[in-house]
Amino acid sequence: LLDIVLENLISNAWKFTRDQPSATIEFGQKEIDGFPAFYVKDNGVGFDMNFSDKLFQPFQRLHSPGEFEGSGIGLAIAERIVHRHRGRIWGIGIPGKGATFYFSLENSHFYQ
Repeated sequence: LLDIVLENLISNAWKFTRDQPSATIEFGQKEIDGFPAFYVKDNGVGFDMNFSDKLFQPFQRLHSPGEFEGSGIGLAIAERIVHRHRGRIWGIGIPGKGATFYFSLENSHFYQ
């Protein structure tokens, strides 16, 4: 299931950086609150944090379907999977500068 999380996050990064002359997508891990958190970071279109409450809601899109294809369920699926593993997922974006999506499995058997 974690493969699906990564597939959705990396696919989004790919989609939202496609018009960048020099697209950058980074996958990594860093410690946050004492636990490892994994992230996918891009320099794509980003998003306005004022609308971040819609990120993981099914069919709630921050960009128009004409602008970027997709069903609007990728992040909702990723969130369900991460929660199933007793973790958390969140995103940080800046319009025109990119986005970073983190997920942590800090409460999961994954680290025990």
